[in-house]
Amino acid sequence: MSIASTGIGSGLDVATLVQQLVAAERAPTANRIDTVERKTKAEISAFGSLRSAFDGLRNALTRLRSSDAADARKATVQAEAGFTATATAKAAVGTYSIEVLSRASAHKLASAAFASAETTIGTGHLTITSGDTTLEIDVDAEHATLQGVRDAINKAAQGQGVAATIVQADDGAHLVLNATSTGAANALRITASGGDGALSAFAYNQPAASTMQQLQAAGDARIKVDGFERSSASDTISDMIQGITITVTEAAPGTVKTLTVSADPSVLRAAAKSFVTAYNASINTIGTVTKYDATTKVAAALNGDALMRGVNQDLRNQLGNAVNDLKALGITIEANGTLKMDDAAFDAGLAKDPAVAKRLFASDDGLAADLQASMDRLLATDGVLKSRDDNLSRRTKSITEQRTALDERMSQLEERYRAQFVALDELMSKMQSTSSYLAQQLANL
Repeated sequence: MSIASTGIGSGLDVATLVQQLVAAERAPTANRIDTVERKTKAEISAFGSLRSAFDGLRNALTRLRSSDAADARKATVQAEAGFTATATAKAAVGTYSIEVLSRASAHKLASAAFASAETTIGTGHLTITSGDTTLEIDVDAEHATLQGVRDAINKAAQGQGVAATIVQADDGAHLVLNATSTGAANALRITASGGDGALSAFAYNQPAASTMQQLQAAGDARIKVDGFERSSASDTISDMIQGITITVTEAAPGTVKTLTVSADPSVLRAAAKSFVTAYNASINTIGTVTKYDATTKVAAALNGDALMRGVNQDLRNQLGNAVNDLKALGITIEANGTLKMDDAAFDAGLAKDPAVAKRLFASDDGLAADLQASMDRLLATDGVLKSRDDNLSRRTKSITEQRTALDERMSQLEERYRAQFVALDELMSKMQSTSSYLAQQLANL
């Protein structure tokens, strides 16, 4: 506890004196620790920025090197074709004649009319099958109404196989059952058994006689491609032509439309533009963390850092080795080491000589592969950035330990100063008492 009053015997402000002496003792070490801490935090921030920039560059290079970018395809469909199409890099360039014969449809059934949704039907057991889904439904006396049957079906189905609704028409309430999947194989089949037999009103098992009315038949989508017919349970057909997905939107029997699959340079252009942006971000980040401001004479956190010089030089060297191929695709190297890309020149260069792009971006010994390898080494769990991070973590821990030790040492010093001043105060108090006594005795003489 600090002394909060002046000395009793001396009149000195002991608390202030102690604080000033301790502060003077603390300052040199505290300033040194603060300086190291500021530098450490600046370096941690700098390496965080570098890691983010390099990771962005690595991701951009991954996209640039992928076959989806280099061999991208574009699917073009004639107007009012009754279908849409998409193509992946696996699709072959060419044209296809396509006729949509029919769309896929889901089976829909409706019961006869009942007075209302609260009408009592009866008890029993229903078995509903749609494709590979089979539902077993029990209806007891407590839930024997039309809406009770609907609820029992939906509870058992939980959105799979069939969905039940009640439609209130002029003639009464109808139970409507919808298959949840399209296709002929997913047609509904319903059998009733047990109970009082009343659930036979919902039986449907074609071609046998049925009490349910078919509102919509279960049907497959059917298309012809270059004269070859294919059926599908859904309107989306992705396994007829490799790399091409066709989605049927409208049946148009007798109408043949053309699907054209061509190379799509826009995908590779976008990937190249992302690479240029990410590369420039890396170069600019290196410049930011290593710069020196001659006006303010302030150096950035990694100014003069050997690692940064090496990384910067490595990036520049790799681009320098590919400068001619880059230029052929409209990508030029600026004076500050960043890249500039001309979209029109890129498309023209790609059309003129596609081999250039493959050499730069797709080859295992091309520019993209070399840059990606460099980023992988830098960002590896045992790479140089991780090593620097570990060193900074240890330094941060050491700073904390030094600050704790300094606080403990200053606390002990404060106690010693306080004890010394208290002793001095007591001594001066005794001396004042002695002085007063002697003065009194002398006055008596």
